[in-house]
Amino acid sequence: MKVIETVIYVMPTPKGRAKVTAFGGHAQMYTPAKTVKAENEIAYAIRQQCMGHGVFDVGVPLAVTAIFYVPKPKSASKKVTMPTHKPDLDNYLKLLLDALNKFVIPDDSQVVSIISGKRFSDTPRIELKISEVLE
Repeated sequence: MKVIETVIYVMPTPKGRAKVTAFGGHAQMYTPAKTVKAENEIAYAIRQQCMGHGVFDVGVPLAVTAIFYVPKPKSASKKVTMPTHKPDLDNYLKLLLDALNKFVIPDDSQVVSIISGKRFSDTPRIELKISEVLE
């Protein structure tokens, strides 16, 4: 069973919504620059850390565990122990899976199980584990 475990030292960034602009009387959609930059940073870090592991095979069911660590806002009270504010956890996941797509995971539709969370930490990072699911 193939397993990849790594820590990606980047600031977790949520997937931004696609934007629409008019150009020459036609609507064009584009991905916000912040989202593209964050996807590229994660994809680069994944390639550097996982080159020796290779890519998972096409069609193999996969399980992903991802914990996103973000800095605690200075304005948050000491009673606040978990990041219950925006951005939403699913938006962090969308960006991560899109960054993994075709670099480690041939197609993110192969992910059949996800365990995820967001926590506070002074060191922003994403702790990631990807494994094949045994049937």
